[in-house]
Amino acid sequence: MPIAPKELFLKYGIPILAIIVIAIQFFFVKKQHLNHWKGGGYGMYTKVHFYYNQIYIPGVSVDSLVDNNNDIKNAFRMLKIMPNDAHFYEAAQLVLKATAKDSIHLQLWEPSVNSNSGTYSRVLINEIHLKNQDL
Repeated sequence: MPIAPKELFLKYGIPILAIIVIAIQFFFVKKQHLNHWKGGGYGMYTKVHFYYNQIYIPGVSVDSLVDNNNDIKNAFRMLKIMPNDAHFYEAAQLVLKATAKDSIHLQLWEPSVNSNSGTYSRVLINEIHLKNQDL
């Protein structure tokens, strides 16, 4: 007796679709630096939430930049969610334009918790040095 198409879809189609979605998520996490909390949330409880990542710019108050400029606020949010080179470059460009400095050094730090030793520290995820002449 032949198997009905609906049964085939339920038996094979849905699991294959789920595996494809998971594979795409892992690809973006590894290759595009997508945060574990985004894109389906696979592995979201393996890391501290991206909201707690810290953007550090020596000599510049990040809080005042975010309060005064919505474009920078959105760029910093995207940088925390997906800290790839394109988002670093975009955020650094906006900071250079807003501060009128000659160069900028932008860093993104991630909290790190070691449950075995009970320590809390920060880990540098990525950084960029951008000069006005590079624009």
